[in-house]
Amino acid sequence: QMMIDLSQVGGYKSKYGKKEVVMKLMQFGYDSWGREVTGGKNIVQFTDELKAQDPWHEVPDNFVMAQFLSIRLRALGLAMNHPVTCSDWWGPIALRVLAAEGLPYESWDRAQLERYRPELNMQVHRFG
Repeated sequence: QMMIDLSQVGGYKSKYGKKEVVMKLMQFGYDSWGREVTGGKNIVQFTDELKAQDPWHEVPDNFVMAQFLSIRLRALGLAMNHPVTCSDWWGPIALRVLAAEGLPYESWDRAQLERYRPELNMQVHRFG
């Protein structure tokens, strides 16, 4: 539920609000694009299928830029024959930073997400 709350508080909006589509997009964008995520489809087929199921309308810039970085790092790793799962690397760093800030991961809920919500710049898309 935390990932859904994070996407909603973060400003992500789609036509139907299908949680399974949001989860696949987040896993693909921030963590891995293996067959377990894409179902063996290439990136274009995968995103087109998700867009057909639940077209996204608004996405905050910070989500987009973090996804670009994650995708580029994974592409570089694959080019060097070293597949990377971002959460394996960023997860422990995030846990240490949150603890150092006095906001351990376990303390986060939707109310805390709302309290620390940054100002957002939204990318708006309208698909037919």
